Amino acid sequence: MKRTLERLFGGKAQAPAPTPKLAVAQLLLEIARSDLNITISEIDVIRRHLAKAYELSEPALDALIASAQSKVEQSVSLHDSVNTVNRLLSAEDKAGLIRTLWRVAYADQRLDMHEEALLRRLADLLYVPHSVFIREKLATQN
Repeated sequence: MKRTLERLFGGKAQAPAPTPKLAVAQLLLEIARSDLNITISEIDVIRRHLAKAYELSEPALDALIASAQSKVEQSVSLHDSVNTVNRLLSAEDKAGLIRTLWRVAYADQRLDMHEEALLRRLADLLYVPHSVFIREKLATQN
């Protein structure tokens, strides 16, 4: 029995954890698609943030977004992305990420209930205090 289990489960290598850039890009795309309608304005916000935050050229930015999109479409969980962000980003960086997630959510001039629900969930999973979550939401609305 033990050998059978080892054969079944032992041969698969685990996928490496995403880089911080890829994890952030995945979370931004998850917010954009959470209302089932990704808009050009949402993609523009994502592109501007990633280009500025990571100093990416257009080809590197295109490659990162394509890779993140592929991962998002194949993913069944936010665990890998959230775990990477929690391990590698500071509290200040996570607050900035929440701010950018709010900007993506509001990019199309309306906040969908699914976007807000996912944002609340991400803030909790990233250990972002509720006061920071609200502060960043209000800053984005103004």
